[in-house]
Amino acid sequence: MTGLWRSLLYVPAHIEQFVANPRLAEADAVVLDLEDSVPADQKTAARDRLSAAVAKVGAAGPDVLVRINDGAVGEADIPAAVQSGVSALVVPKVRSAEQLRRIADRVASTEAEVGLPCGGIRLVVLIETADGFMAMTEILRATPQTVGVILGAEDFAADVGMVVDEATLRGPRQQVVIAAAAAGVRPFGLMGAMTRFDNLDAYRALAVESKRFGYVGSTCIHPSQIAVLNAAFSPSSDELQWAERVCAAFEDAGRNGRGAVALDGRMIDAPVAVRAEGLLSRHREIQARAASKHGGTDEAR
Repeated sequence: MTGLWRSLLYVPAHIEQFVANPRLAEADAVVLDLEDSVPADQKTAARDRLSAAVAKVGAAGPDVLVRINDGAVGEADIPAAVQSGVSALVVPKVRSAEQLRRIADRVASTEAEVGLPCGGIRLVVLIETADGFMAMTEILRATPQTVGVILGAEDFAADVGMVVDEATLRGPRQQVVIAAAAAGVRPFGLMGAMTRFDNLDAYRALAVESKRFGYVGSTCIHPSQIAVLNAAFSPSSDELQWAERVCAAFEDAGRNGRGAVALDGRMIDAPVAVRAEGLLSRHREIQARAASKHGGTDEAR
């Protein structure tokens, strides 16, 4: 179920008290960070502590991702990050399909060297530059190891020369969703600022809006945001009831030789039925994940 990540909490890999926080268990995924949240003089220490951090976070239940660095430092991160218990690497500042293929090849060769199944560790792409944005479609199709994409808003805006706010980034954020759909990967992010955690009601409204635009989850920086994201990016009870009624009505129409049917004063045809089935499928996926995470107990269901 790699990729079913409604909440992805960034945690600096070198700070033990953050790695040991019991609230990490609430997240679908934890991104152990070797990049922006780690000072330059702590990069080696973070890399050295990564194995212990992966084991501790993995034992708590979330999927474990590792954000590597860009360039030569990132090359040195890969041998440490490719290990049992890691689901994916978050790759920053991807500028071209060729760059991502090189990283995918390096990951695959490292998997072989350490005896891991080839292709077991996937990739999440961070688009943070103008050239990466313009090549986004090719980048996301460069390797089947890619499962997701994130727009790094601050770095992207700095590279483009724009002010960071909801208005300036709304178009690029929508483009990420469209490119992800075209490539068959999952878009992670919000349609506004992801760093605020002092107003959870506003954050919740932003997450709900972002789901409407097509995002399926988001990174976050504080444990208080986890439950908000998990709820916002799950189908609501009203959505599930609607989806069940739509699917039942559409199936009945098909049995009667019709390709569309009226329901509650609205015409239901194939695209609407596909959306409804997508909601039900995501609900089943979330249920399966919860059952697996909690050992299949009734509480998980």
